[in-house]
Amino acid sequence: MGVVHARNALELAGATLVAVAAARPGRAGEVGAELGVDACAYDELIARDDVEAVVVAARSVDHAEVAEAVLAAGKHLFLEKPGATSLAGHERLSAPDDVVVQVGYQRRFDAGFVEARRIVDEGAIGQPLVVLATSRDMDWPEGELPADTGGFLLDMAVHDYDVACWFLGGSPVEVTAVRQARVYPELEALGDLDNALVTIRFDDGGAAVTHVSRTCAFGHDVRCEIVGSEGSVFVGETGAGLVTAAERPRYPQDFRERFADAYREELAAFVAACRGEPQRGASIEDDRRAVAIGIAARASAVAGEPRAVGRDWPWS
Repeated sequence: MGVVHARNALELAGATLVAVAAARPGRAGEVGAELGVDACAYDELIARDDVEAVVVAARSVDHAEVAEAVLAAGKHLFLEKPGATSLAGHERLSAPDDVVVQVGYQRRFDAGFVEARRIVDEGAIGQPLVVLATSRDMDWPEGELPADTGGFLLDMAVHDYDVACWFLGGSPVEVTAVRQARVYPELEALGDLDNALVTIRFDDGGAAVTHVSRTCAFGHDVRCEIVGSEGSVFVGETGAGLVTAAERPRYPQDFRERFADAYREELAAFVAACRGEPQRGASIEDDRRAVAIGIAARASAVAGEPRAVGRDWPWS
């Protein structure tokens, strides 16, 4: 994701990309050479006088540590989701009032989700009652370890939790998750999964259900239905019929393709906020709510029973 954001920054009016950093040896040099900018270590980049804002897209487990350093330096921060992989880590993300912090929930800038939010806000479906979501990746990326990501039910499914909160507006109170590890059975012992169903209960009676997957044969499949008292609004594919690997040309093959426009829009919104315009992206508070759901979900999946939202549940 860091490379995606860096390439977008190169073409973004109102911003200048001056340097890149990476934890993996040699990676910053490769990307810096490709993009024609300096390559630095994290601490060097954060300390530069010509850096006013930093995009943090490290390993999820490192997000809070790097973000804390950015905020301590008084720089504006665009932080990839999840902001932390524990609630204790999230407590480190405190920013002064004059520092812009935006978290990378790009679905809030996707044309389909934006239109759905407009429809909900104008009251066309009545009172929003339930969010039904689907988020499917094609595989378990080679070399990706749950210990680095915080687990699939936090690292990836956090997008669905944010969308559910964005549309329903209530406070999440309880999560129940059921997991499978039938395609990648080695994930079970790591506390992770390849498919799961997650149900979220809200304090005002609202509810959300999402299916998250690493085994989608035909593409990166993201769908959402917001069910209201007077109708529903859909985002994504809703047609009937068989869908197999033969249908791949119809579907984006990864998240970069599916949300290319949204990634550009969210970074443009961040830059605009840094220049004094109202902030439109997800806040630290929005991210904390989604992270709290993810922590409860991964613990519920392992324990096989519901978990309350708001505790730093242990995870194997």
